[in-house]
Amino acid sequence: MANCVDIGYFPFIKKRSTSDLFEQIGGQTDMSKLLPQYIKDFWWVLLIYIILVITLIKLYKRLKPVVIQKYVFTNLKDVIVTSLLFLVFSGCIVIGIRGGLQRRPIDIVNAGSVTVPEEIPIVLNTPFTLIKSVSQKALPNYAFYDKTFLEEHYNIIHLYKDSTFKKQNLVVLMLESFAKEYTKIGTDENLTPFLDSLMDHSLVFTNAYSNGTKSIEGIPAILSGLPSLMENPFINSIYANNIQTSFASILGKEGYSTAFFHGGINGSMNFDDWAPSAGYSKYFGKNEYGNDADFDGFWGIWDEPYLKYTVKKMSELKAPFHSAIFTISSHHPYFVPDKYKGKFKKGPLENSESIQYADYALKQFFIEAKKQSWYNNTLFILCADHASLSDHRFFKNVVGNQSIPIVFFKPDNSLAGKNKAVMNQMDILPSALNIMGYNKPFFALGRSFLDTTDRKSYFYANSTHYVYNDSMVYSFSLPDLKMVYNYKRDSTLDKPILNKYPEIDKKISEEFKVFIQLYNQTLINNSGTVK
Repeated sequence: MANCVDIGYFPFIKKRSTSDLFEQIGGQTDMSKLLPQYIKDFWWVLLIYIILVITLIKLYKRLKPVVIQKYVFTNLKDVIVTSLLFLVFSGCIVIGIRGGLQRRPIDIVNAGSVTVPEEIPIVLNTPFTLIKSVSQKALPNYAFYDKTFLEEHYNIIHLYKDSTFKKQNLVVLMLESFAKEYTKIGTDENLTPFLDSLMDHSLVFTNAYSNGTKSIEGIPAILSGLPSLMENPFINSIYANNIQTSFASILGKEGYSTAFFHGGINGSMNFDDWAPSAGYSKYFGKNEYGNDADFDGFWGIWDEPYLKYTVKKMSELKAPFHSAIFTISSHHPYFVPDKYKGKFKKGPLENSESIQYADYALKQFFIEAKKQSWYNNTLFILCADHASLSDHRFFKNVVGNQSIPIVFFKPDNSLAGKNKAVMNQMDILPSALNIMGYNKPFFALGRSFLDTTDRKSYFYANSTHYVYNDSMVYSFSLPDLKMVYNYKRDSTLDKPILNKYPEIDKKISEEFKVFIQLYNQTLINNSGTVK
């Protein structure tokens, strides 16, 4: 029945139904009128269902009945053999239910590892997607404003029509836990001398923020412009099999080779399954690296050898190419390879040495990359997945703890300077495409940094939505605005100023409701692409 429902419903939502289907049905005001109309419009689906049920009944009746007799144990051997058989087959059943011996049971997102994004619904089946999502709460389908009002106040379809697309390579380096605090744009006691030196020849966003607090939230925000503004990370949510607009999906259609590099253990945070669904044609993890001598014992391959490996593999890709590279060595437990113990200065933070090692590994990456023929025709983007430990009062609050470096670097030094406007991870995709001169329409919730309208960053935690602009932070418990702080004047957020500027509060509330309604409807309706 569930699969038959999707025969009629799939053309509208372009994915297998999940538990949010029940939310939508439950929200209908008069199902007694709607259900007959559904049956009338989709009579052929009902007919298919009836035919299948009748066929199953007829086939079942052709089976010969099996007579079940009570088994009587006659000796100890029978008891032992039967018990062992029971345990073996029970184990096989459990393995079958969880989908293998991997660390995590299979989920909706795992379908992305075995086929192209367009065919994911064929791999899945509706009972599975319903069961896997039933414990997850669907996003509320907000209706604060009508469609015309939304379109007038927030643009989600972008077109840089006066641009000329330059097919340069694109490398996005996502740096584990590289908080702004650790760099020279954060504090004087920086831990990233190489990244700091690269900033001297780059376009640096000094007021940049992450859209989440975990890697599993940051990566989709950076590469697909999809922040996780809900209880579950997008990758593990009921919307994981939605169609995505990403660097890989856009550039792949332009003839780019695409690859996702993550030195972590294959299966970590489901990145190896999410990457194909986001359009990446190749994935390189710990297994593909193939040398456990460089395994850190916890997460995966040490950054220095792995980053050198990514350079080698990128040189084997057909140009132009796009690569997403996610580092791991600056993650807890903050170890460094034995040969580098004592090389880096200790600091007040537990992760000081591991951050310095990761920065050193980044330097080795660029040393190797400079030797490659593709280097000079490449746009490099460096961005933290999220912030981390802090030793500073500002960087411990909800604003400072989202503050990260975002850096755009081109070897010809055509990008330079400091941009003080608000920038967040979901702005990276439209900004990069704007720089590259991409001149076809595409979907993006974020905006290019060249868009000079009032810029904002969005974040969700602890059932609260946060909005940052160039000086203020607003917290919402929808639909109400709950708190307001001026983090420029009150860096420790000790002095709430809600209702001090009522007109501004009203304007921000309206703008946020527009954005969150578009965000929720995009995921609910699976509309995150250009039609």
